Amino acid sequence: MKRSSSRLRQQLSLLLALSMGLIWAGTIYELKRSHDAYMREAEVRTAVQAQVFAEYSRSTLKRVNEFILDVRSRWDGDGKNFSALVQQKQENIDDISFQVAVIDADGMLAFSNLAKPSERTDLSAREHFRVHKESPGSDRLFISRPVKGKVSGKWSIQLTRPVVHAGKFAGVVVVSLSPEQFAGFATKLDGKGRSATTVVRDSGEIMARYPASEANLGRLVKDRPYQAAEAPVSGNYRHAGTVDKVDRIHGYYRLPEYQLTFIRGEAVEDVLAPYVAQRTILLLAASGVSLLAVVLILMLFRSLRALDEARVQLDAIFALSPDGFVSFDADRRVKYASPTFQRLTGLDSNEIAGLDEETFAQRLGELCVGHARFQGMQALRSAHGNKTGNPDDDAGKRQLIELAIAGKRVLEVGVRLSSGGAVSQILYLRDVTHEIEVERIKSEFLSTAAHELRTPMASIYGYSELMLTLDLSADDRHEFVGIIHRQAGLIVTIINELLDLSRIEARRGKDFNFRRIDAQALLHDAIADFKSPAGRQAPVLSVQTGRQCLRGDAGKLTQALANVLSNAYKYSPDGGAVEIELLEETQGELAGMLGLRIRDQGIGMTPAQLDRVFDRFYRADTSGKIPGTGLGMSIVKEIVELHGGKVVLSSQPGEGSTVTLWIPAENDAGEAGRARA
Repeated sequence: MKRSSSRLRQQLSLLLALSMGLIWAGTIYELKRSHDAYMREAEVRTAVQAQVFAEYSRSTLKRVNEFILDVRSRWDGDGKNFSALVQQKQENIDDISFQVAVIDADGMLAFSNLAKPSERTDLSAREHFRVHKESPGSDRLFISRPVKGKVSGKWSIQLTRPVVHAGKFAGVVVVSLSPEQFAGFATKLDGKGRSATTVVRDSGEIMARYPASEANLGRLVKDRPYQAAEAPVSGNYRHAGTVDKVDRIHGYYRLPEYQLTFIRGEAVEDVLAPYVAQRTILLLAASGVSLLAVVLILMLFRSLRALDEARVQLDAIFALSPDGFVSFDADRRVKYASPTFQRLTGLDSNEIAGLDEETFAQRLGELCVGHARFQGMQALRSAHGNKTGNPDDDAGKRQLIELAIAGKRVLEVGVRLSSGGAVSQILYLRDVTHEIEVERIKSEFLSTAAHELRTPMASIYGYSELMLTLDLSADDRHEFVGIIHRQAGLIVTIINELLDLSRIEARRGKDFNFRRIDAQALLHDAIADFKSPAGRQAPVLSVQTGRQCLRGDAGKLTQALANVLSNAYKYSPDGGAVEIELLEETQGELAGMLGLRIRDQGIGMTPAQLDRVFDRFYRADTSGKIPGTGLGMSIVKEIVELHGGKVVLSSQPGEGSTVTLWIPAENDAGEAGRARA
């Protein structure tokens, strides 16, 4: 009896040690997971905000560049006439600039809307004059380091282009922007605590900063990740601030065409403030649970029934946990699957109990979509073994999988290895569907929609303000109202097409009315409904196949055809026939599909433009002369792919473009060909 009692005390002592270890291991794991999550969220947040800041600035720089190109050809040395022109054109950039000037070929100020005509200031030593003077054959927009103006007396960033007459350098047109024009936008970002926003030129000078600090304008920074020769367009890094020495997580986004980098930083202390509060609570909770475990073990000396109570308590914790996990025994066979794992994946614990890790990985992989398939436990262990000790490397030991169930579900999976005999490893899963979707929607909307809506809104605001403040003639008022109406129509078109995309993506084809369709009749209806531009011939239809039936939504396919036809006419302004062809593919990847091919004889596209044609808001024409929102081809791609089809484009600059919508044909049994992912 004594030996039995002693053995029981030893077993209970071991159980006590094991319980304490599990409690504190779980606490440490949760603390690390929470810490890493806050750091990852800060990285994503700062990178997105830096990109939004960069896209806003890209729009500003583009407007200034267009203004300079518009006025420089008018400079003939006559300051009076040029002043009238500047006053007329400057309304397009009044909200972003405070000075327009011209420096003559000798470096003397020849014109400034802030200086008296008699003032002759020597600016020949200025960077923005010398760079054009010393490179007479280069015509590019130059952005200077911040300087204090001799005329304005203000800190400014100079945007310049050379003036060339008869092939000779004749001076420089200068538009001055306040650094606050860039830094001021930072106040619109969702900043917390000691957030900082900085603009840095590729040569290292600080161009603007928020919170503002004039003493640091033009100060050089070195050895930042974005300054490396092969640095990506966007990224993150951690560094103590150059200005205030605050340790921050930084996200950056580069605009190589303007040689500028836009940086958004959040203080690590501010980022981890919620984590610190959680840590205190978790440690107190862990201490309390540890004390409870001690009490329970002591009670076990009297009654083994407390062991059952502890088991029930643990089962409740696992059932309520938002994260699922699967544990494996020493032979790497499934030993336990938590209720949350079963709820997330639909796999019953009885079905997978005892499976080896390869069979288990195959069962879980069968539930995933092809592009986000579970790679197996070995891949997770390999990634886990490559950890370097850097907290940022935690992303390397986890992967995202997407389950092929109704309403896509994205799970973050990772592995924890154990040296114990009972449990060799634990696979854990966390549902991150909402997080990824929110970040994707936020990033795309902020970086594209806001930028595209700004230009028409600026026109509406500007022309409506002129109508309110100026005594205009009836003809001028009619012209301005027409402009406002066109720009408002563009905004409505953008919003409607965004809503179309949103509905298509949200429903994923659930609201499509799929039925058997005569492809030739579909094309005839699309041609009949499409209104060709005045003076242009209607599309010419030819049929190259005997099979003419497909399965799809006639309305959605007509919408896709109308978008492609509209582009075919818009991007062939010099005329030429637009042809529609119905054909069938019998070999290769597209076998069993009908092609709805539209060919124009327009301006065509380069390979670089073809690569981006499906990007939202991307438009191959940058002159602004061809109307459009840049959303049409995105809608076409979504519609065709939800039909199980594929969009194929080919184009040559100056020779036109060919767009083919491949849709599964209807076979003789009345069933469509297999949809392609």
